[in-house]
Order: sequence, then structure tokens, then C-alpha cells
Amino acid sequence: MAPHREEYIGEFRFIEYTPFRVSGEGYGIIALPDSGLVSVIAAGHIIKQLGMEEIGGVDSYSSLPPVLVVSKRKLRTPIRIFGKDNLIVIYSEFMPSLPTIPVLARAVNDYLERKGVKYILMTSGLPVPNRFELEKLKTYYVATSENTEEKVKNLNIMPFENGYLVGPYAIILKEAMRTNMESLLLLTEAFFDFPDPEASAQNLEILSKIIGKSIDVKELIEQAEIIRIKARDTMKAAIPNLTKMRKDYEYSTPINI
Repeated sequence: MAPHREEYIGEFRFIEYTPFRVSGEGYGIIALPDSGLVSVIAAGHIIKQLGMEEIGGVDSYSSLPPVLVVSKRKLRTPIRIFGKDNLIVIYSEFMPSLPTIPVLARAVNDYLERKGVKYILMTSGLPVPNRFELEKLKTYYVATSENTEEKVKNLNIMPFENGYLVGPYAIILKEAMRTNMESLLLLTEAFFDFPDPEASAQNLEILSKIIGKSIDVKELIEQAEIIRIKARDTMKAAIPNLTKMRKDYEYSTPINI
């Protein structure tokens, strides 16, 4: 499909197949490979459940893998953009290289702001060594402002009080703080190197209340084993970069000052 329009933000080419701008109080969801592929699984489910349209994509010959996605016989960029009503989802199954993440975070932040997004939302896994033993998972949140904290005020989840955030979402939060963009990260206990649809489902139940849209997670739970098999190669490809980023920090606690 020929692009309707395209623009460069830094090193990245943002393509639009159709004009789109969020309506009302806009939300932008960013999904990149992470612990348990929690965000990627969740974002894929949102896109299907809400019937979101693929409105564009992001590419860079210098900063992204030499990958072309083929979806339903259509050629797509490594990072894909979906939109509907007041929601944009930026979705990638490919982990950007470590040097790429800061410049990508700046570009994505800028793009979402231009599209009328007020809140950047991210869901992720919080790796725990005893995940196999846990029947009830805990969810924490990290917010960049008091205004954003209001979004989770009555949702019975806990603030992430002390610790290190490691990986692409740490960079995105830093960039959001720099530009005063309202941002929220949900962290649910998860496997580190094993796809975790149950953690994705728990994050989605919270996220649906934040964005005011019904997202049925029953199918996600029922098909957990199938999803794990399908996501196996994506998880395997993401592990080397995730391991580099989290080494020496993931389970550490900073001095409480």
C-alpha cells in the first residue's frame, strides 16, 4: 500500500496509510518485547479485541533490523501503528538495539504528542524468580505525575516504591518526564524468559478501566498455551538484549534515600 503521507522524526520514517488523529482524551500504548513478552501479547490482544485499523508504521534503515513484515499478504514496517477513536497502539515484535532505544523513545514520544495523545501507557512484566509458584500475581505502577496517578487511584494496585527499572520502558519514561508527557507503566509479576499471557491478561484488565474500553481477556487465558508456542521464537530473539539490559539491576534495590 502506498503511504498517504510520511515524515521523518530524527532517524525514523513515520508512514501513514490513512489520516488519523486521536479523539478526545487520547491514549498511546507502546508495546516492545520485554520480560515474558507481556506488553506484546497484551497489545496484540487489544488490537484484535477492539478491531483497530493499521494506520501506519515506523522504519529506519540505519536503526532498525533489516526486516519487512508480511501480514495478510500486505508489506509492513518492523514497527506498526494501529489506531481507533481515542487510542493509538505502537507495536513491535522486534527488540531495537540498545543504542537505538533512546532515539526511538524521543521519536515515538514526539509522534504521539503530534497525534493528540495526552497519556502514554505501557504494560510490562516484573520478573520474579518464583513465578511458577505464584497463583495470584501482584501488579505495580509507575507514574510520571500526580495527575497520571489519578488514573489508577481506585484500581487496587500498588505503586512501585523502590527498585530499578531496566530496559526500553525506563528510557521512554525518562523521555516522558523530560517533555512533561503524562505516562504510566503497569508492572505485573511475570516470567523473564518465558511468554506469560496470564500476566498480560492481568495488565489488560487494569488497562481497560483506565482507557474506558471493555477488553475481554477470557480468550487470552484459554489460549495461553497456544500463545506461548507462537511467541516462543519472538521471546528467544529478545532474550540477548533483555539480558544485557537487566544484568546486575533487575533484582537490586537502591539505597532508600
